[in-house]
Amino acid sequence: MIRIILILCLSLMLSACSTHQSKGYVKRIDNRVQIKDNSQLFVKVPTGTAIFIGKAAPNSGDIGHPSMLYPAITPIDFFAAVITHAAIAESIKNDKKNRAQDVADKVVIPYRTFIKDLVNQALITQLSDIAFSKGFQLKHYKDSQSDKDIVLDITPIYLLSQNQDTLTLRTQFIAYYKKNENITLKKRPVLYQNQIEILSPKIHTEDPTEYWLSNNGEKLLETMRSLLSNTLKLGAIEIGSNKIIKKGNDQNFRYDDGDIVAFERARIIQEDCEQVIIRTLRGWLKSIPRERLKGQHPCNINQKPKIDLSVTDKPFPDPITSVSTTDRTI
Repeated sequence: MIRIILILCLSLMLSACSTHQSKGYVKRIDNRVQIKDNSQLFVKVPTGTAIFIGKAAPNSGDIGHPSMLYPAITPIDFFAAVITHAAIAESIKNDKKNRAQDVADKVVIPYRTFIKDLVNQALITQLSDIAFSKGFQLKHYKDSQSDKDIVLDITPIYLLSQNQDTLTLRTQFIAYYKKNENITLKKRPVLYQNQIEILSPKIHTEDPTEYWLSNNGEKLLETMRSLLSNTLKLGAIEIGSNKIIKKGNDQNFRYDDGDIVAFERARIIQEDCEQVIIRTLRGWLKSIPRERLKGQHPCNINQKPKIDLSVTDKPFPDPITSVSTTDRTI
């Protein structure tokens, strides 16, 4: 009997070893009902310069998990072999990810001189211009004076595609009471946590580096600020809804992410003729310019924006206004 139980436990462990979760995985946590209307949210960004990296190929850190025979004389030997394989596999996976990112980061070398003096705080435009629903207001973290204040802690990461025609902003959002900010993240009571990703308009130029860095990096700075502003606007809709509404069906989305045609299984939460905002199966939000979508996603010029969240009396803010050499943009 003991041997059967041991074998069952080991089988479960083997299954776990064959499926790895990304250490950077952002789990969606939704306790928005605790956030009262007319609350002030104090935006906190990491100190230091903006994180600006190359966009690595998806699954570049994955490794194969072929069938493996574990040499074992006793169940204890078998157990030790399983643990050893899991540790080696994780180490190889992390090493591959690091090497893949090092390769991807070569594309940002020409931009490092510009980025080294660009602090995160400088990328936040006037917070008062970002309209929240339900009377919410955005304030700078430095203006917070009470432990009862709600901190909106964001970690923005800018990813440049390898062909340099697309800038993607991937942001982790965490909302919590200021009194809990010194508690470790794993134990901290969280009001809301999610990941928001927004793709920039696709630029069309023979020299993208010159495009981004001309006039002292004017285009790059404008795009980075615009992506962050629109991320905060999208977060405003999400946090301001205060309850989950599940409408519509999951669909398959294929879109140009700059280097490849990416695939996502998701549902639309808002769309117009400029952009489509989707919620992925993990609960993350992505804003994709409609021009990047592949397949049958027609735009009805007369349609009103479709919003699958209980937001507000205000329409969704204007789509991304980053500069593009096209007429018009996760």
